[in-house]
Amino acid sequence: MRTFWSLIIVCTLAVLILWLLEERPTSPSTPGPSNQLTQPLRNDRPSSSTASPSEEVASVTLELAGSAQTSSPNKSESEGTSDDTAPAQPTTTLEEQLRTSAELRDDLPEIALADDSSTDSIGTDDADSNTEASQPGLTLGLDKSIPFVTITPGSITRGLSGELDIDDEFTLKGSGTQEDPYLPSWEYLFSAGDTYKPRIGKNDLAQRIALLDGTWVTIAGHTAFPLVVGESSEMLVMLNQWDGCCIGVPPTPFDAIEVRLKEAVKTGPKHSFNYGTVTGRMKVDPYLIENWLVGLYILEQSDLQNDL
Repeated sequence: MRTFWSLIIVCTLAVLILWLLEERPTSPSTPGPSNQLTQPLRNDRPSSSTASPSEEVASVTLELAGSAQTSSPNKSESEGTSDDTAPAQPTTTLEEQLRTSAELRDDLPEIALADDSSTDSIGTDDADSNTEASQPGLTLGLDKSIPFVTITPGSITRGLSGELDIDDEFTLKGSGTQEDPYLPSWEYLFSAGDTYKPRIGKNDLAQRIALLDGTWVTIAGHTAFPLVVGESSEMLVMLNQWDGCCIGVPPTPFDAIEVRLKEAVKTGPKHSFNYGTVTGRMKVDPYLIENWLVGLYILEQSDLQNDL
């Protein structure tokens, strides 16, 4: 029994001591975590030395809730009023919203929404430009009628200086008139053999060769006359030297032109080599013997200027 009453007395004393400690006022000079946390929140009300920690926490919570309600206006009341009084807003499309937003702001450029007609016109313009870009160049020579050949189109454009840029390979100067004849090179004329080979059934003649038909041409080369006459109005102008018989390189139909002069000229001594410049009207006229090409080019109404 003594032990039981001793425990009761000890517990009573402990409760009494704790009660006295809670009733003792806290010294202002004594720093503590509770003062640091609660002091800024209690500046607007008198401090109570007898308040318990639970009461202080409850008061701080009430103060925070009250300040939140005070800082915001009666939102629920205003929302209720607007919901009751505001008329129903009509549904707007995204296009109308964008236009309205752009009109309200001065710092944005005006929004121009394209209609179907403008879109169609843009597509048509693009299609026309693509068609023009895909079209070939000049059609010179495609309207010619040359026997035994099929004219194949090429790429012919006119340069800034007036010359013709042909198939990304040749440049043809002049305009093809008597005053300003074309000036083809021998490589240009010889290129006809790339596609035109009637002996093996290839009858395609390039457009660049066909365009020379009926035009005026000036070309320089080696000349050869008939050997049995003293003067002649016919001769050959060739890429290579040939005496008309035995010396030199005999010509081919692609590097020789049959020339018909306006006036007969003396032929000179036999087996001699001459060089001259001929200007005349070009005629592209294949001369075939059993599908063998003997001649292709003819210059009519020609003038000869001897350079040797």
